[in-house]
Amino acid sequence: MGRLVRFLPALILLAATATPALAHGGDLVYTGATGPYQVRAFANWAEGWLDYSVDLRNVSTGARIPGAEVKVTVFENGVEIAQYTAFESGAVYEFVEPSPEEVHWNLVLDISSPLGPAKLTHALDVVPTNWVVPSVLVIGGFFAAVAAHTWTARRRARA
Repeated sequence: MGRLVRFLPALILLAATATPALAHGGDLVYTGATGPYQVRAFANWAEGWLDYSVDLRNVSTGARIPGAEVKVTVFENGVEIAQYTAFESGAVYEFVEPSPEEVHWNLVLDISSPLGPAKLTHALDVVPTNWVVPSVLVIGGFFAAVAAHTWTARRRARA
């Protein structure tokens, strides 16, 4: 009973914060080079919001490019439906906007910085995902680590 009381706060915390184990901005949806830029784009849809992030680097050095301007034009079925500015947020450029549950868009990224302008186009297809499996894996890994630690501690105590 005492063990349960000790682990109950951790269990409640894990259950309350169970979220998918995703990178900043979500799944990798594009990677490529255009002009002087190496571009990686990430997208995640959750609760009616699309989180789209762009990791922008110098193609020759791999260095992060701060202070760039990234404009994203959204096309659906060949018709422009929106224009966003991806603002610098930590190590990436990002926008978070309301969106439909399924996204099948073509995006045009206009990038400008001291390295010069560049433009690229890529398709963005985001469909709802099930967050239960990644969450169960993360929680299971936590409990496996606790069990391994407990087993090792008992083994050392007996020796």
